[in-house]
Amino acid sequence: MKQLRKITLAFLILLSLLATSCADMFQEKIPMDIKSSSTSLADLLIERLPVTELEAPEQVFVSQGDSANTIRISWAPVENAQSYRLERAVSTTRDASGNFEEPSEGDFQTITTGYGSTAYIYGDTHYDDKIISDPNYKSVEYDYKYFYRISAENITKGYASSEYTEPVGGTLFAPPSGTEATAGKYKDKIEIKWAKSKSTSTTGYDIYRSKNSDGSSSTKIGSVKSNMTSFINKIDEADRGTEYYYTVYAKNKLDQTSVASSIAMGYAQADGAPVQVTDVHVTEGRGHTNNSISIAWTGDSDTHYAVYRTSSKDSALTMLESDLSGNTDYTYTDSEYLAPGIYYYYLVQSWKRLEDDTVVKGQMSDSGSNAKTPAEGFILSPPTGIVVSKTSSGHRISWEPSIGGNAEKASYTYKVYGSNTTNEESFTPVESVSVPELVEIDGKYKIQLTNTSKYYRMVTVNQSGVESTFSEIVAPAPYAPASISVSRYANLSSEMGSNWSANNNGVYPVKITWTPPAESDDVAGYYVYRSDKKDKGWKLLSVNNDEKTFMVTGTTFYDVNVSARTKKIYYYRVLSLNTLKGGANYSDVKWGYGALTADQYMREYNYMVKGSQKKLTLMHKSGSTAKLGTETAYGSISGTLDYDAHVSGVSGRVIMKYTDYADFYIHTNGKIDAAQLTTDDEIIGTANGLFLLINGNTNTSAGMDMAGNMDGIVTCKGMYPGSVGYDGVQIKGGAAGGGYYIITREGFPTENISWTVGEE
Repeated sequence: MKQLRKITLAFLILLSLLATSCADMFQEKIPMDIKSSSTSLADLLIERLPVTELEAPEQVFVSQGDSANTIRISWAPVENAQSYRLERAVSTTRDASGNFEEPSEGDFQTITTGYGSTAYIYGDTHYDDKIISDPNYKSVEYDYKYFYRISAENITKGYASSEYTEPVGGTLFAPPSGTEATAGKYKDKIEIKWAKSKSTSTTGYDIYRSKNSDGSSSTKIGSVKSNMTSFINKIDEADRGTEYYYTVYAKNKLDQTSVASSIAMGYAQADGAPVQVTDVHVTEGRGHTNNSISIAWTGDSDTHYAVYRTSSKDSALTMLESDLSGNTDYTYTDSEYLAPGIYYYYLVQSWKRLEDDTVVKGQMSDSGSNAKTPAEGFILSPPTGIVVSKTSSGHRISWEPSIGGNAEKASYTYKVYGSNTTNEESFTPVESVSVPELVEIDGKYKIQLTNTSKYYRMVTVNQSGVESTFSEIVAPAPYAPASISVSRYANLSSEMGSNWSANNNGVYPVKITWTPPAESDDVAGYYVYRSDKKDKGWKLLSVNNDEKTFMVTGTTFYDVNVSARTKKIYYYRVLSLNTLKGGANYSDVKWGYGALTADQYMREYNYMVKGSQKKLTLMHKSGSTAKLGTETAYGSISGTLDYDAHVSGVSGRVIMKYTDYADFYIHTNGKIDAAQLTTDDEIIGTANGLFLLINGNTNTSAGMDMAGNMDGIVTCKGMYPGSVGYDGVQIKGGAAGGGYYIITREGFPTENISWTVGEE
């Protein structure tokens, strides 16, 4: 009996030891109940995996034209999430099919909420992103699409943040545009027209009318369905000649309204109104001068005339002159706040004062932007998009042509001015070239300069020798930085001092260094860009993440990337800047990634180890004796895990030995799996692209009191080289119950972390 009892106790100890070893590797303390005859190792190994990384939010909804100033984002709650990080990117361009281009990762910016400077959303699964504080029909935001992505977080418990959701785009509720009203065209009605709202949520339009030129005190006069873009306002005889001001509002499926459209002035023609002016034309205003546009028309001396203007930027009528009379041939010169690069359109209104002092207005001239022969004018404008680059023989300058029709553009000459200072008075002509001498490529002209000034600006010259105003000042783009390098799992604590800290994902900063380019005397600084893709999605990085200062004056930059994730590389490039913060030449693209905290290192290591033990069979069998013995599990890519459970006297011992064991490759996009690397993948880490390649032992020993210790060390090659030691882990009551792991990351001093890491 004594011998049988001794053997039974040994098996019970072994049962405890087997569970303890596996429990430790799963980072979960598994209590043992040796009094229960039904307890088996298989029961104890039913996984209750610790939370190490949160799931990404699902059911993400972004509003589509629901509000004139706000976009609502909502999502389903994530289990164990304490907060959510929300990022936004703005798309301002459309593809050939008219669809908004989806932004790249580098375009996303973290949204700062009302909780001070924090970027986290607590307690809610929705967020109202106020895009415009004071919206009006001129707000350019209506022409954009806003993309959002969300990550679940739990800072308090130290969980790794979830992956970001796929970007989902939303839009504001845009007003109708281009509102126009007939002015004296009809006697009994005014026709209002507009361009449809760009929002697909539009269900109809409301039309409002006011007698005030600013549209105030307006009243609703009608509604139409969303497929209509015009409305007829019937006018009583008594109201003919009265100027009315119309605005149009779009309505959406939520019965909300957009902001008002631009204001359109209109009136019905009263009896006795003078005839319409039909020959309004520009006489000196197609690039003839750089500050004025002149128009002309034929009238009579007994009729009065008012002059109005619209532009390619705004369809609203602006009165320039209210009363011109006493002639038959009329001219008017406009010099009121004319800006370069804009087309202007002129309309003339005839009017008379009757004997009873009543004013009657004739029909507005048909000379606006939609006319068959518009009275279109523009001031002589400088070229735009000017870029200067260095060449072996001097400087090359390129630019986009000045505005105008084909005839005007063909007649221009472009003059280049140079200076060695930015003092506007110091610029002198260095080159002049006419358009017939130029070749336009991709919408730009280019010429080679033998001059090597530090600064340039340009003017456009017309056939009469008139010069436009000056363009902006530009400077040659410096050559690209040389020898860029990016750190990988590096310890930068001695360099960064108090700024050396990991983000909420347990990832430390990355160091980017470079050397100045050749001829660096014109370099004032550098911009650093980051992306998770090799050839697109670049985000300009700010110094110290303050989003105010972007130019780096030295040749070192530390990227404190608050969104950096484990198992992911990031690409970097650097742009040399001149004194005007302009540049065109980027460095080569290099990649790197941050080191991990000791705690996060253990979690990443544990990701590999817990998967390896699922492949064992003996330890999962029911019955104590069935667990004794040896077996080998194989890595999905390479190597073995050898299992040996045995009893020696009154003590039990479990040995688990890893030999060149690997289950995963690490891919450039951060995905880890057994799939072979492709030609698009970078070779990451120190093990030919394997996420981790591990060697060593994790062993457990205990006596009859079910107390003991673990021993062994596992070395890791791969993305995060280092080792994990078990000599400090204590066994109490048949399970891991105290002590610490010994973590050594390459380049870091050894660090002890609590045995509870992973049990959060």
